[in-house]
Amino acid sequence: MEVRECPQCGAPTTRSQRQCGYCKAEFFVTNLGYLGRFDSNGIEKYLKHYKGLVNQNSHNTEGMLGLGLCYLQMGTYPLAQKQFEQIIETSPEVSSAYYYYALANIKGRRLMTLSLSEVRQLEMYLNTAIQLDTQALQYRLLLAMLKRDYYEENGMKVPPPTAAELLSDLNRQAIDRNEIEHLIKSVKVAMPDDYFSGFPIV
Repeated sequence: MEVRECPQCGAPTTRSQRQCGYCKAEFFVTNLGYLGRFDSNGIEKYLKHYKGLVNQNSHNTEGMLGLGLCYLQMGTYPLAQKQFEQIIETSPEVSSAYYYYALANIKGRRLMTLSLSEVRQLEMYLNTAIQLDTQALQYRLLLAMLKRDYYEENGMKVPPPTAAELLSDLNRQAIDRNEIEHLIKSVKVAMPDDYFSGFPIV
């Protein structure tokens, strides 16, 4: 998909560019950690950009992902869900679609207040994301948060793996700071202050 001008500053681009040579903005945003650095005006510019890409090709995965991320950042959860659902249907190998679909379904709510059927669906999507990409550690972190705040805080038996097991595995690896900070702000959980200590965040 050719981008003719930067979605942020409007500078002209060349066919091979994926980042603006002037303002350094990415043309194809793939995570909320990056998108979170923009104000509402910047998000609106990206929203217009991705709508244009999807209008050109309704099955453009990068356009749908960017559009879904914009809606998710804005808290427009039903529209975000729709985009991630479409990616799962047309490009089921895209692991991030399952993760962000789970976030869109949580809708910023406290995890322990979800229904059991919602939790099981979230677990299914997160486990699929993990199977598709074992390197994206935010998938396991969200699953750990779900296990702790829903099962443990509600006094229920925790289906394996437990939150402690998932976090123990995370302790040995580096995590993207921006993505994790966004996750912690997006999902309401009851956790001790040191819950995320002990593993490196880059």
